[in-house]
Amino acid sequence: MKIKVTPKLVTTLFFSLMILSVGFFMIEKSIDFFNSEFAQNESDFRGYLIVLFARLFMILGWIAVIAALFFRGHFKDIEKPKNDLLDLHEKIEKMEKKRFERKV
Repeated sequence: MKIKVTPKLVTTLFFSLMILSVGFFMIEKSIDFFNSEFAQNESDFRGYLIVLFARLFMILGWIAVIAALFFRGHFKDIEKPKNDLLDLHEKIEKMEKKRFERKV
């Protein structure tokens, strides 16, 4: 079975890996914190919550950016800019070749 690599597949895979890695990291840090003696102190708990929510908002921000790019269609044809540049380069080479032939 051959898997066809499409931009949607790559985006979905990247999206899933990002969410899972940050989620597992947050769970691991939560377990470490609650197993330590700092969990009993209220001020340390507030600091922990600040860091936890900062990371949560960071991942939500990245999700929003990627979702906005996806819905705007930026992942439909990711090869188009490269092909446009190659076409432009070919046109420039043809124009320079014609200009050189006129001089000779």
